[in-house]
Amino acid sequence: MRLTSVVVDKISKTCNDQYMKLPKTGKPVDNEWTVLSCVVKYDRNSTNIEVVSLGTGSKCVGATKMSPRGDILNDSHAEVIARRGFLLYLYHEIEKSIGHKQSLFNQEDSKFKLKDGIEFIFYSSQLPCGDASIIPKDGEEDQFGDVLESLKRQADTEICDSEPKVSKIKDIHRTGAKCLPGAKQDQRECGVNYHQVCQVRTKPGRGDRTLSVSCSDKLARWVHVGIQGALLNMFLDKPIYISSFIFGAGVPYSEETLERALVKRNVIDYQLDSNRPDFYQSSVKYPHIRSEERIRPAAGSIVWINSNNVISEVAVHGRKLGVTKKKLNSLSSALSISKFKLFHKFQHVMAKFEHKNVILQDKDAENITYGEMKKMSVEYLKKWYDVRDKFFKIWTVKPDMWNFTIKNDS
Repeated sequence: MRLTSVVVDKISKTCNDQYMKLPKTGKPVDNEWTVLSCVVKYDRNSTNIEVVSLGTGSKCVGATKMSPRGDILNDSHAEVIARRGFLLYLYHEIEKSIGHKQSLFNQEDSKFKLKDGIEFIFYSSQLPCGDASIIPKDGEEDQFGDVLESLKRQADTEICDSEPKVSKIKDIHRTGAKCLPGAKQDQRECGVNYHQVCQVRTKPGRGDRTLSVSCSDKLARWVHVGIQGALLNMFLDKPIYISSFIFGAGVPYSEETLERALVKRNVIDYQLDSNRPDFYQSSVKYPHIRSEERIRPAAGSIVWINSNNVISEVAVHGRKLGVTKKKLNSLSSALSISKFKLFHKFQHVMAKFEHKNVILQDKDAENITYGEMKKMSVEYLKKWYDVRDKFFKIWTVKPDMWNFTIKNDS
């Protein structure tokens, strides 16, 4: 059942209100902008709305800055932070279920099942970078005004100089995300032929190129294989899918483009099963979207998680803001949503689980590396490889470098 416009706006307002309650640290100042993303728990039985994780940001670290210890957050885009915070939230809920406390889950033998009526909605103040941002321009400049002006100026410099300024050629919004090497590359021609659509891209940025794929690609992956990832998948009876995606007002929006980028990709006749999400645009506008007045991306990213004890952190360059130089290289000082900390939480929950041998196959958990543990999630990986080969054809290849264990903590 689709959400009503009243519920869509209520969810958006709840996300914006939660953001406004947070301290100023990490938020944009003066002429800065950022993106806000949230995962919202929605109870169909009670219509209760609760923000369970929140993230802001638009930054990534370059390939050479990645850490084999898993203590640096490679991707600090809002969508990714909200999702990683949601993973930590799910670990806490599983831990409560193990302890026979009130939880989102019911334990059935060696798996955890989400209770009936509970669903998760993803809110973001704008469409994700990458393929979903390649939206047709249908004269909406008057509708969005200053939000598009900076994009229009950028397009004027990128489109061939010979194009008349009063040209009626249909055009598209650009994305700074780059096609993967070895894949079809953007034509960079005038108008609609500037970009190739349905391509996997890496995040935009200057200098050292990141290996992180665009948020459009990551959201598409979550749509098809679930948002829970490989490690959590081993605890669950089935993947957790986002039921609805809500995007803020005052920015370019196209449901047709979202269908192409997040659902269909290169498979034209594909019909997603009951996990197919709904898409909405709210009438609620996020106060810190990019505009003529806000032209610089904020340096920091906010991490907020509504778990047992609320977690609130700010990330800068993939590290936790406020850590002293003496503790900067200590793994214990890493962000709560870093690979190391999430793996640490996975191991902590696993140690309490009476059916852990079903997952671990009698192996010693503390001696299994992060990379090895993810490979043990056979069911998840099989589904991901099938989806990858069918929908994306190609995906970024990251070095197999995160071979740390939780015993590395120092």
